[in-house]
Amino acid sequence: MEKCVEVLGEEIKCRDSLIRTLYSLLRDDPMFQSLFIYGHVSCGKSLIVQSVLKYLDYNVSIINCVEHTNSRSLFEKIIVDLSSIKLSSSNGYKLERRCDDFVELIFQIKSIAKANPKPIVIVFERCDKLRDLHENILPGLLRLGELTQSNVCTIFTSDVIWEKYKPKTGMYDPITLHFPAYNKDETLEILLHTTKPVEYETTFYSTYLNLFLSVFYRFCRDLHELRYMAKKNFLKYIEPVENGLIAENDTNSLWRNISHTLRENLEVIYLRVSTNDFEQQNKLSLELESTARLALSFELPFYAKYLLIAAFLASYNPMKEDRRLFMKDAGPKKKRAYKRKNEKLVTNIREGPKNFPLNRMLAIFCSIIDEKIDMNAVLLTQIPSMCQLGLLTVVGDNNIDEPKYKCCINYEFAMVISKNVNFELQKYLYDYLH
Repeated sequence: MEKCVEVLGEEIKCRDSLIRTLYSLLRDDPMFQSLFIYGHVSCGKSLIVQSVLKYLDYNVSIINCVEHTNSRSLFEKIIVDLSSIKLSSSNGYKLERRCDDFVELIFQIKSIAKANPKPIVIVFERCDKLRDLHENILPGLLRLGELTQSNVCTIFTSDVIWEKYKPKTGMYDPITLHFPAYNKDETLEILLHTTKPVEYETTFYSTYLNLFLSVFYRFCRDLHELRYMAKKNFLKYIEPVENGLIAENDTNSLWRNISHTLRENLEVIYLRVSTNDFEQQNKLSLELESTARLALSFELPFYAKYLLIAAFLASYNPMKEDRRLFMKDAGPKKKRAYKRKNEKLVTNIREGPKNFPLNRMLAIFCSIIDEKIDMNAVLLTQIPSMCQLGLLTVVGDNNIDEPKYKCCINYEFAMVISKNVNFELQKYLYDYLH
């Protein structure tokens, strides 16, 4: 156990006790049937679970429930992960034996457990989405080890407490494990470990982080945003030092120089385009000479750019092709042969954008982004902000249960945004693939 903590603790700071607890729960033989891990956004739930499972070298399936809107999609993803099946054009992106219901899932997991002696762990991230499926799915997954009579553990990660999942009829209670939010000192240690430039002393950068967190920590606990803003504001912080105007040890002068900038950036931390800025950019956009310059004039945050790309793909790809285009294990995709040499845009793009439901856009977003991310309220608030900017538009009466949108940007605009985040857009556009 201590060796695991020592190895993982090198990269995962301030979580030794939680690593030790999770390791002890998963090390038992047989394992506990189910674990429920909950905590605030960006508190290390997914990172620690995946790191411990990688260290233990179990047979693992990690499911982002946002990507699966029906039980068949969910079950088949589990089977693909546990059996190492590669879906490709040769097998039509389908399993030899369909997994349509829970009984079939149990049968196939039992077969996998017999063929592979490793313990099986299935992780359901954003498991609140399981409540939208059939009412028996969640109770069945909680007792999957008992039903399959195998050494199977299911782990559920969520931002809300277990009591929010319990139906009135009751169900089997898993072992719950709470991940508390990082306090200010822990956040400082993590930022110091992940963002400190090698050319500056630890003491100097630690002083900067104390000043930075004195402004940001009260209003933002998301480590992704804090890392981004810490790096961005540090460039402004060291300007007078590099210019020789202020000494490195003159903390008071450095604070006076940076305090106004920190407070300004705090106001637009999640969406760095304010209403006033947009009104000015809207006037200037009439004078811009190209779509590329217009696209670059929107200083959207990192995740908002991926949401916009997902919206573009949802508008211009047929829904029936989503499984082939966005499944991570689908293998290489073939390029479509162009009809004419100079023809850049083909059928679907010429026909214009189609309407798409919010859930489809979020599923595509989770598929195309490389890192694991919690689908939290802060992220979702960027969608109406993009509607305000004219990048998306609401379609119909915007039913609160399943709102529908349409992407308002064109292909050239989407290409500029994609290149800005190093995303290869054409690999995921149906018009450019067979």
